Amino acid sequence: MRGAAEPVGLAATPSPPSPATELSRLRAVFERELEQGAANSEITGGLDTLLIRMVDNGVIARGHPLHERIRGLQRGGGYRGLTPEGRRKWLERAIPAAGPDARDDVPAPAASGRKRPLAPDDPVTRLPGIGKGAAERFEKLGVTTAGDAALFFPRRFRDFTDVRRISDLEPDGLPKTVVGTILKSGQLRYGRRVRGSEAVITDGSGSLRLVWFNMPWVHRGLKEGEELAVSGTVTVYRGRMQMANPPEYEPFDSNLMRPGRLLPTYPGTQGLGQRTIRRAVGHAVEELADRLPDPVPGWLAKEEGLVPFGDCVRAYHTPETLRDVETTRQRLALGEFLAIQVAVLQRRAAWQHDQHAPELDFGAHLDGYLDSLPFRLTTPQRHALDEILADIANTAPMLRLLQGDVGSGKTVVAFAAMLAAVAAGRQAALMAPTEILAEQHYRSLTTLLGGGESAFEGMFAPDWLDQRPLRAALLTGSRTAAEKKRVREAAAHGGADIVIGTHAIIEEAVELPRLALAIVDEQHRFGVDQRARLRQKGANPHLLVMTATPIPRTLALTVYGDLEVSTIDELPPGRLPVTTSWVEPGEREEAYDFLRERLDAKEQAFVICPLVDESEVLDVRSAEEEFERLRSGPLAAYRLDLLHGRMSGRQKDEVMGRFGSGETDVLVSTSVVEVGIDVPNATTIVIEGAERFGLSQLHQFRGRVGRSDRQGYCLLFSSDEDPNPDAQNRLRAMERTTDGFELAEVDLEMRGEGEAWGMAQSGGNGMLRVARVTDRDLLTDAREMARRILARDPLLQKPEHRGVAMNARPFLETATEAN
Repeated sequence: MRGAAEPVGLAATPSPPSPATELSRLRAVFERELEQGAANSEITGGLDTLLIRMVDNGVIARGHPLHERIRGLQRGGGYRGLTPEGRRKWLERAIPAAGPDARDDVPAPAASGRKRPLAPDDPVTRLPGIGKGAAERFEKLGVTTAGDAALFFPRRFRDFTDVRRISDLEPDGLPKTVVGTILKSGQLRYGRRVRGSEAVITDGSGSLRLVWFNMPWVHRGLKEGEELAVSGTVTVYRGRMQMANPPEYEPFDSNLMRPGRLLPTYPGTQGLGQRTIRRAVGHAVEELADRLPDPVPGWLAKEEGLVPFGDCVRAYHTPETLRDVETTRQRLALGEFLAIQVAVLQRRAAWQHDQHAPELDFGAHLDGYLDSLPFRLTTPQRHALDEILADIANTAPMLRLLQGDVGSGKTVVAFAAMLAAVAAGRQAALMAPTEILAEQHYRSLTTLLGGGESAFEGMFAPDWLDQRPLRAALLTGSRTAAEKKRVREAAAHGGADIVIGTHAIIEEAVELPRLALAIVDEQHRFGVDQRARLRQKGANPHLLVMTATPIPRTLALTVYGDLEVSTIDELPPGRLPVTTSWVEPGEREEAYDFLRERLDAKEQAFVICPLVDESEVLDVRSAEEEFERLRSGPLAAYRLDLLHGRMSGRQKDEVMGRFGSGETDVLVSTSVVEVGIDVPNATTIVIEGAERFGLSQLHQFRGRVGRSDRQGYCLLFSSDEDPNPDAQNRLRAMERTTDGFELAEVDLEMRGEGEAWGMAQSGGNGMLRVARVTDRDLLTDAREMARRILARDPLLQKPEHRGVAMNARPFLETATEAN
């Protein structure tokens, strides 16, 4: 590693070198400086020092091509004052002007000079103020190198161009920034329970209450009399203004937070403050912005007229206006989406390249299967089925996502594809995330095939299959060793045509030599490696993944971008939308009266609770506690049963068997009923502590009812009299619509890009930093750009595609098999 050179041409030697030699050496210095990224680190004291002395000493005489370049440079603030890109351009013009190359005559730089310039892959400990402890905290945020730090973007900006007086605040839903002095702070309590922290600040014009729900530690860092800068949205609670979403805060700094400035606020972690982050990130940006790999290749950026990547990185960390924030964010988001799209398209190509899957043709059997159903497929069901059957009739391995709202009839479509495999003399396997869901699928299939069901295996000979014997088997972890052995032997030696199960299917001991179709249900619950192991059970089987969680297009093109998508967005005829009501604590007795009316009408009900055991932290009724309370209280006249995840498989079977046969009126359960329970006579579901659940999960719970021609009801019981604003928005959205696709969009919008992209983030080190779920046009553009790049260079081997290859690599390395 070479240190910085001493200024050439200034040493006191007996025989001073000629001006030509000095200029040759200067050229070599320029070249080394350019190689080091124009970091102004090649000469001790900076390049300006050397240039001025060479002009003053007459080495660079008036009239020499470099003379005017250097004088113009000094009038503009010197080499030091240029941006890295400006320095690079200046060097590229100065090198030929300096004269012929004499590199061999240039002495090695002094070993005692400045440290080498910062490189993108240097550890964060090379950044100012970052020692071992801070580096460990940075690592929690996905930042391990200086390059990571330069791309560690603000999550929002404190707008000191518009600091408001407290007396002028209005609850308009827009973020506001105020500066005030802390009057008091302490724990936030409801009754005897600590529920968070609160404080009151004043700026002389009025006072403002600050609330941090479920964050009881915040108040310990707040001191009376301290001046705070606070940002957040203002709401009215009991006639008083407050920020409670939660507000962001930090001690007021008159230098950083001067009027007219947008101050970046970065994602943080305990022990790593904003000042430390800003200093380290700022240094990384200053040194590295122009040396970071742009995901958009240069030729494509030029065609699209895009601003240079380095300029956008700098501008996003230190924007002048909020308009600048959005403009630069879109340029950066385009690069993020492009990296994702290149990765998923490469994954899809790798899945299908030189792979020959079995050709599965349902042929004349299709009409017989459809005629055997007790209902007609909806138009979206038939369309999805046609797409799947067309895929599996080809030798290219299918890679398709089947999505549909709860109760839309995905399973009967998937069964058709499985039976097409059987008709072709092959095997099909369906893997579900839970035993309850696997058992539900098995029961549905055996019912569909017309009986002959035994406890764990079924033998059938449907007329529409020309009475060909067909055997289905169930394989789950809770079965006895003998039962599992029997199923494994049947699968390995041809006795089992269809195997339905849980993770047990992908155990090494399970062989499926004729596997032609693998189906994964609720696929987001499985890791990539698990899906890959299922695929490896056969010789390039087709893959179908199903989800009852509707996926917005933005997410479908990213997390599931390598899958073709079939959508069932229509419920079967006769189904009525479930009526949903948010029930506050004071309205419970009235709700129980309604529930008893439904039970008296010989209908059944679910009561869902989020916890199994009593919790001191969360004020939520556990299933066990609620079961005892209901059995001895509001529902004492009815038959109740309890279901939770700690039960054995057989216990769950017994409970579900009683509920399914009508022996039980009310099933009190934890979230194990989220998917897979199909009891048409269950018309009402009560969800305790509804504000604690996410929107997607609430919708899945609601899907357990309304599965017949009877009206379904969903009662959302909140534990809090005044849930936080996000929880209120979720509950109102549930009341407003039963459309799962609309709720999926709402859910992603509410959770924001950080959490919404959680699944995509797992593919790499937080590559999706600034992209948003609302950037649909950008995503579409990125998809097309990715196709153009891969058409030129399918393996991204050309030098001009190094940047996009580097940015796409984390997704490819983590997800070596298609989603």
